Amino acid sequence: MDVSLKDVFGISRIVLKSYVDRQQIDEDYQDKIELTDHHIVIYGETKVGKTLLRKKYVTKAENTIVIDCTKGVDLADIYTQILYKSGVEISDNFSKSIEKCSKIDSQVEANLFQFLKAKVTGDSSEKELLSESGKMDLPKTVSVRVAESLKEKGIQFIVLDDFHYLNLVDQYLLAFDLKMFYQSGLRFIIIGTKIINGYFEKFNGELSQRIDYIDATKWSTTDLMNIKSRGCKELNIDISENVTNYFIEASSQIVAVYQQLLFDYCRESGIRKRSQNYIVLDSLELAKECNALYYKRVSEEYLTKIQDIADGERKAKLKLYYYIMKIVLTSDQDIARRGFSFQYLYENIHRIHEKKSINHGALTSVLNHFDELQSKKDIFPKVFTYYDKRLYISDSSFYYILKHFNKENIDDVLPPHDFQLSFQFND
Repeated sequence: MDVSLKDVFGISRIVLKSYVDRQQIDEDYQDKIELTDHHIVIYGETKVGKTLLRKKYVTKAENTIVIDCTKGVDLADIYTQILYKSGVEISDNFSKSIEKCSKIDSQVEANLFQFLKAKVTGDSSEKELLSESGKMDLPKTVSVRVAESLKEKGIQFIVLDDFHYLNLVDQYLLAFDLKMFYQSGLRFIIIGTKIINGYFEKFNGELSQRIDYIDATKWSTTDLMNIKSRGCKELNIDISENVTNYFIEASSQIVAVYQQLLFDYCRESGIRKRSQNYIVLDSLELAKECNALYYKRVSEEYLTKIQDIADGERKAKLKLYYYIMKIVLTSDQDIARRGFSFQYLYENIHRIHEKKSINHGALTSVLNHFDELQSKKDIFPKVFTYYDKRLYISDSSFYYILKHFNKENIDDVLPPHDFQLSFQFND
């Protein structure tokens, strides 16, 4: 049977034939599935293989429910989908209970949102947070009834993919339900960006030692070499060491970019399916052409997103979003990988801003609204997220953009402000 190139290399929702186990990450995940009864959180930037890691060991079996937390989904929607997919008949009364118990008074919700945002971003002291949280009267959810219904159906795993799209208040409410689900023997596998080790314990300390975290971000050079080797074996070809090393370096070791470069290189070399005769592909010149074309293709999309963010709020006089984007585009890769600290951004804005009187409060306000601004401008997936007083890149492909972006052209991309931002891309 012929093996198609699309089943071997590229970006796909299926587990590709070139997929390789990352010794520490895959084994750790498998151990947590088989040797513990804990909830599991798989986190990392977009396009690093979080969902494929989950699919490798937990599939859509009879005992597993998979929910995609798409934009606009709330906790009531999630519980309703879980019950529906498990085959539970939902009476009108039960449906109303789910909706009622997942709703909060608008003023309480607004206060809770601000409280949670301060907790996640690190902009309030623990004492202030505890004092504020004690004033809030939160609803009791229907998680007990949901758990009982699922146990009757033999459900063991509930997968929540793209968890970061769930709003902060619903994430908080779910954190308290997770303890009850744990006690009921139901396990959640939560997949998303904007999560770090200990994230849910910030909301509910009783989840300590009941929930485990796996950072799926890192792919070593050896891992990437193994992807090439396994994929080439499927296609009855080889890609030379020089070309492979070039793609590893050019991709900034971002697995999705690396996979796409391998796909493009094979296609441009005439390999669309398993070769009848063994072939070695070794044109470094073609590899460079594939990378240049891929960068041109994706950079237009990402630099447009940067344009939209830099434009910020039209009425804002300080144009802080513009200056932040200018700093991001001109910073070194190692700084970007660690996240842009508040102090780093403040010092650099103070250095380049025409007004030298920028205060901490103005910058804090702008950073706290980074997620909302991207939502408002329909930037999905989001490129950045702000928490623990750092602006992080949440879309891994943007590291690739930063690697190849010509910093000398920064004024062409972000021209001096009081302007209508507009990009001119060269052919």
